Amino acid sequence: MKNIAHTLIRRGLNRVFPGDIAPLATGADTMTAPAPVVFSGGLTTPLVLASPHSGRFYADSFVQSSRQSLALLRSGEDSFVEELAADAHALGPALLHATFPRSFCDVNRAAWDLDPRMFTGPIPAFVKATHRGLSGLGSIPRIVADNRSIYRSRLPFMEAALRIRDYWMPYHAALADTLTKTQAQHGLCLLLDLHSMPDTPDAPSPDFVLGDGHGTTCDGRFIQTAEETLRALGFKTTRNDPYAGGYVTRHYGRPSQGLHVLQIEMRRGLYMDETTREKTENFPAIQKALAILAKALLDDLSTPPLRS
Repeated sequence: MKNIAHTLIRRGLNRVFPGDIAPLATGADTMTAPAPVVFSGGLTTPLVLASPHSGRFYADSFVQSSRQSLALLRSGEDSFVEELAADAHALGPALLHATFPRSFCDVNRAAWDLDPRMFTGPIPAFVKATHRGLSGLGSIPRIVADNRSIYRSRLPFMEAALRIRDYWMPYHAALADTLTKTQAQHGLCLLLDLHSMPDTPDAPSPDFVLGDGHGTTCDGRFIQTAEETLRALGFKTTRNDPYAGGYVTRHYGRPSQGLHVLQIEMRRGLYMDETTREKTENFPAIQKALAILAKALLDDLSTPPLRS
């Protein structure tokens, strides 16, 4: 997969860093920080599982620089999603997940989708904020739940560039490499980009939201199979509403080239207590449901034809 966008991101980083700059984590953080991305399994199937937002390592330096409590910093975390995927992973698909939290660096946004108002000093011309970035939800988020500001003061732009280099880039390098090799080995590849979503107290929430960029990021048979499988298990599903897919889905989903991406959002109340962030007794049932879904999609992947 020729990734021009990521080549341009590297060029941007080269402009920011005049020479060798030490990694972002220092001191106690360096001693305890896990690798930013964990890959497990092999490329034995054309199905790949990924969880970009379930990271739970909150560096002391990050927490101390925040005006919010750790509980609020965790409000957007897709807790335990990589564990929910364990049974599906056991069927053969590779599993990739970030270990750092989305409130620190969000890999489901374009690298330079940043709110310039967050930073001190000059902002490079390659920083291009979308409406999400300007609202505080870019690759380096400015806000958490209820529009609460994360930081006590503005950050040096170098801080953002270091997070992109040390966290965003390693995740996407691993993901792009996995998808490229899977597609080369099997002739096609389907990525399930796994997320969780909060319950909405004022209105009934769907259990699963299936996002394919409104029909642009994967072959229609995959979202149809996912929908039918989950509904047969008793779950309520919707398509693309309110989540049609973020940066990962839209950037990597190229059905005409044999690379398909389906984003799956799971209601957190299905498997955890959102207040205590503890697993509930229904956790194994959701693990099993994801395994049944993975098996149905693996069957689909082994049954031609697909559109080209």
